[in-house]
Amino acid sequence: MAERERASYARTLVVPMYREAPRIARTIHTLATSSLNDPRTEIILVDDGSDDDTVAVARAALGATSLTASIVRLERNLGKGGAVRAGVLASSGRAVAFSDADLSVGVADIERCFAPVESGNADVVCSSRAAAGSVIPVRQPRLRELSGRTFNLALRLLGLTRLHDTQCGLKVFAREAALLLFEQLSVTGFAFDVELLLFADRLGLRVEEVPVEWRHVEESRVRPLRDGVAMLRDALRLRLAPRVRRRGPRPTSMRDETFAVMAKLEREHWWFRAKRELAVQELRRAGTRDGAAADVGCGTGASAAALRALGFHPLIGIDPSSYAIGLARKGDGDTPFVVARAEALPLKTGSSGCVLCMDVLEHMADDVAALGELGRVVRPGSTLLLTVPAYGWAWSDHDVTLGHHRRYTARTLRRRVRAAGFIVRRCTYFHSWLVPLAFLVRKTPLARLMRGSAEEASFVSPGVNRLLHLVSRAERGVIRMVRLPFGLSIMLVAERPASQKAPE
Repeated sequence: MAERERASYARTLVVPMYREAPRIARTIHTLATSSLNDPRTEIILVDDGSDDDTVAVARAALGATSLTASIVRLERNLGKGGAVRAGVLASSGRAVAFSDADLSVGVADIERCFAPVESGNADVVCSSRAAAGSVIPVRQPRLRELSGRTFNLALRLLGLTRLHDTQCGLKVFAREAALLLFEQLSVTGFAFDVELLLFADRLGLRVEEVPVEWRHVEESRVRPLRDGVAMLRDALRLRLAPRVRRRGPRPTSMRDETFAVMAKLEREHWWFRAKRELAVQELRRAGTRDGAAADVGCGTGASAAALRALGFHPLIGIDPSSYAIGLARKGDGDTPFVVARAEALPLKTGSSGCVLCMDVLEHMADDVAALGELGRVVRPGSTLLLTVPAYGWAWSDHDVTLGHHRRYTARTLRRRVRAAGFIVRRCTYFHSWLVPLAFLVRKTPLARLMRGSAEEASFVSPGVNRLLHLVSRAERGVIRMVRLPFGLSIMLVAERPASQKAPE
């Protein structure tokens, strides 16, 4: 179905799915015939690595209704928290909600819970079955209800919440609050709600509890004993974790601060500089020097000056994050920056002499479709440059945090690029000197000591930053002469055949 313009969404509703083939069609039909089926509401269905026909059923149901929705597919089962997180970070609404796939909280209450956020009276709305005014026409089995009450009591005794119901399956966030909270989410199981609300409280966000009508649905995925133990374990871990530092009552300035740091890192950090400088070297090698260019996934615009220095004009930067684009515009008044997704580029067919897409494909649910869209805008005989992370064995919590769907090998990347109609001109690994360290912290007992901190450790002191940049420069000199057979990242340069018709 056609993608709507991201910037126009007032709301996003994220619906996580796991083995939902028996009921997702009913949910889609309910949404299609409701007030949420309107052009200002974005619907994102996230399949959490289901091993049944959930996605096929969902696509068929969407095709049979007027509802437009995106389907994000996770290659492995991360848990409900991981699925919701992927959907929220892919969202674009000014208010962002998530709801269980069974719609145990109905559409009318979803609308009511949006209201306090949209009026500016709350940063987070938590639906509640325990608040005064709530109604439960169909109750849970006694064991599940007792398990839920016991869990909430444990949370209160541990000092993790003041709310009487953290687990009702509907919550709504102001966009800034959603991104702030979900970016630092570490719990991917059913207790992720507890971590979200704990962070919201410690950061001074305004949380409003709203009573709702809630109906138990028999096909619920929660297993009282097994999942209850896992949730309690996650709660204990949260209780023992370092406290989140309180940084003020409103999330907007915090979000600006986060991206200000991001902008500085993209320009100065050795990792980003190495990637950017290698891209410039490979574009020069390919003879790509001038004409119109697009930087898809431009972030805060750190590559724009380097691309202009190569002679590209006009140059456009594209990124799905309005915050990153805002910072890019502040830092570079000479380049137009646009909020859009790689799967639906706001560019004319065959309009670009060069397209950069650095560390973007791994975020795409359907990377071949995204490559097809990139191919649409690259004119015949022109260049596509990609970078992606390498090796499935290097997968870590950091990939989950960043919203990755996969890692690649050079062979896999070449195959998918060719499937999209490109000719591969050069493909090389880079960051080769990091492979031994990555293997140690991923595939040996050292992983237990490094869990949760391995990637953060790469944000180093200025002296070490300069040293690692020099190491990367030396590697770049080697790549100038030969293609490296291994590395933690891959760079590929491809060309759209001169005789090939662009996909419509």
